[in-house]
Amino acid sequence: MKPDYTTIAACITAVLLLVSSFVYARRTVRGEIDPVPATWVLMMVFLGLSCFMYWNSPRKSFTGNIALTAGLVNISVIVVGVLYAKRNDAVLFDSYQRLCLWLSGIIVIFWAITGDQLVSYILLQLVALIAYSATVKKLLTAKEVREPLFIWVSVLLAAIIAVYPAIVRQDIYGYIYIARAVPSTIGIIWLILRVRQKKIISTKTETA
Repeated sequence: MKPDYTTIAACITAVLLLVSSFVYARRTVRGEIDPVPATWVLMMVFLGLSCFMYWNSPRKSFTGNIALTAGLVNISVIVVGVLYAKRNDAVLFDSYQRLCLWLSGIIVIFWAITGDQLVSYILLQLVALIAYSATVKKLLTAKEVREPLFIWVSVLLAAIIAVYPAIVRQDIYGYIYIARAVPSTIGIIWLILRVRQKKIISTKTETA
């Protein structure tokens, strides 16, 4: 019997995202990392809306856009961990993130009026990029970083592996999601490495 590589790739993607989410949530609850709650809440909103749009599409399939479906589970687990760890703090949105919420509402209205699911989905992915602003801003100004590289590398690998099922299923929604997820994740990884490199250089300078 010929192996179903599409299902295998989808399962690997789902496992990577699920494991990384539990690791991230656990480390957040233990105080090992200090994520920005608003960023994760926003991402859950965007992925939730994206999933809703996708699963209302006639071209939907479980494997074709597994990165999105498993991604929503990933984000949901992380949000639970982050909100629990920050349960005594208010979730504060910066100006860019408030703009994102308004734009997402406008996109939903646009979808309801025009019925243009694909364009609405694309617009939502573009707005999702802006939602990373708080994390990006934090990493740009940070002198040290506790963001676990393992988590982000796992997310990146999951998105790359999900390319295969998307190609096999010819899932345009899968292509679009991955085209947004891969560059943004690479950007976060680069920023984490940048901060760590600066920390190493600073430490060497101080001890010289």
